[in-house]
Amino acid sequence: MNTSFFDYKVFVPGESAEQHQKLMGKHAKGLLLLLVTHEQQAELLDFLKKILIAVQFDLEEDTAYLDINATEAVNVASLAAINASKMVICFGFALPQLGFHFEIPNYYPFKHQGTTYLFVDDLLAIYEERQAGGKKLSGALWKCLQEMFK
Repeated sequence: MNTSFFDYKVFVPGESAEQHQKLMGKHAKGLLLLLVTHEQQAELLDFLKKILIAVQFDLEEDTAYLDINATEAVNVASLAAINASKMVICFGFALPQLGFHFEIPNYYPFKHQGTTYLFVDDLLAIYEERQAGGKKLSGALWKCLQEMFK
């Protein structure tokens, strides 16, 4: 994991007070999760709960999470700051949509201004791949989670 190689403030698309109010979970361990909203969200949340259990996190107790429309702009840096999040995992979002104007590859945890960020594929894509017996995306996610939570 690279540490704070950005020495400048990121561009953000405005404040996220409305999104902050929509956050679910108690955020006890400082993990913020952003998820693209899908019709089968209940199944995806069950899948996410299993992933988190493997790293000894509980979705409702240990995280703050937010389901977001795939086209909605999000000020992820503001949400992380408001919640004093230590880690942020974004499932399926383009960096400009989140207010970042630099390139970071998916499945590459990096630290910026004291918060570790991880951008990965949409949770639906990871879920569907696992349902089909594939392990490429879930394996990459698992490797990152092990690095982040060691």
